[in-house]
Amino acid sequence: MKDGVVRGVEMMRKHRGLFAVLCAGTLLLGALACEDSDKVPPADSTISLAASPATILLSNNVQAGDVTILATVYNSIGVPLKAQDVRFTMNSGDLTPLAGTPVRTNDIGNAVTVLRNATTTTTITAKSGTANATLQLQTTTCNISSVDLVGVLNFTSCDATTPEGKATLTATVTDSSGDPCVNISVIFKTVSVNPEVMDDVTISISPNTVRTDSAGNAVTAVSLGSDCTSKCPGADCDPAQRSITASAGATTSSELPINISIP
Repeated sequence: MKDGVVRGVEMMRKHRGLFAVLCAGTLLLGALACEDSDKVPPADSTISLAASPATILLSNNVQAGDVTILATVYNSIGVPLKAQDVRFTMNSGDLTPLAGTPVRTNDIGNAVTVLRNATTTTTITAKSGTANATLQLQTTTCNISSVDLVGVLNFTSCDATTPEGKATLTATVTDSSGDPCVNISVIFKTVSVNPEVMDDVTISISPNTVRTDSAGNAVTAVSLGSDCTSKCPGADCDPAQRSITASAGATTSSELPINISIP
């Protein structure tokens, strides 16, 4: 019995160094695991994405200038969260820092990456924990400077087949030299000063997305919606709080007011 105890003590002494190494290794691996883990926000958090510029300028079919991507992480009540890890990915080009690597938010909740070398319309995805967001960046071969929207929106009829019930709008897109921007997507949309007013007569824009022609022009048609006959004339026939704009990339035209006068 005594001999067995002695042998056990000797074995412990002999392998004590090995035990110490194993314990130290375990602690080190645990520390590294903690260091490598992403710092992520609560499950009910959200992410917003923005890009500057909002379009990818192409030269010889390759992105000509950097696009800065900004992700902001918010908690459930909209407060920006600092020290959260965001991972960005994309389907064209390269990101700096490298796509898929964590980028930590700063003191105001922002994480930044830079897109380069894109060749086509690019979708950026940002993810932090369960929060995620996507942003699609269109391409352009033109350095857009202005979008001019021309037309008269005076409706005196609900009938979209007549000149009194239909209007034509033209948006002209030009670059910083005043030259036309060709094959650029222009988005037409209504703008409401008071979004809570939902019962006014609807406005129909068709098509609402148009590519510019060789002169830099995008043309669309505007008419009153199918509810016009039931709401006009009347209080719900007054769209005085609404207008129409045209946008190309990050550039938006001035607002064009809508006027309705149906007897």
